[in-house]
Amino acid sequence: MSQLKKLERDQKFNPDEFNKQFEEADQVNKSEQEQVIEQKNIKQIEKKDSSNVYIDDLGINMKNLFFEILEKLVNKENPIPYIMETEKRQFTFAIMILIIGGLTMFLSNLMIDEEKK
Repeated sequence: MSQLKKLERDQKFNPDEFNKQFEEADQVNKSEQEQVIEQKNIKQIEKKDSSNVYIDDLGINMKNLFFEILEKLVNKENPIPYIMETEKRQFTFAIMILIIGGLTMFLSNLMIDEEKK
């Protein structure tokens, strides 16, 4: 019994202090985690590939390229040198050709199905 009483006296457990220690440690960890996440975001922004930039505004680039090609064709100029001038235009033109090809194939299949009925 004496050992049990000794254990009871030695244990001074204060739940408030215990929780405060965890909360303080958690706050320190959160601030460190936020700094690490912020640094990772900054590094990702710095390392952003140029191809990602192309994809971000692909629709706008496609519209501009389409109208520029139409202008050159109306003026009876060759649009190929304009398209091949930068990688951004080449990428945009390739995507535009794929979309136009996909749409024409889709429409042709719809027309064939209508003729069979």
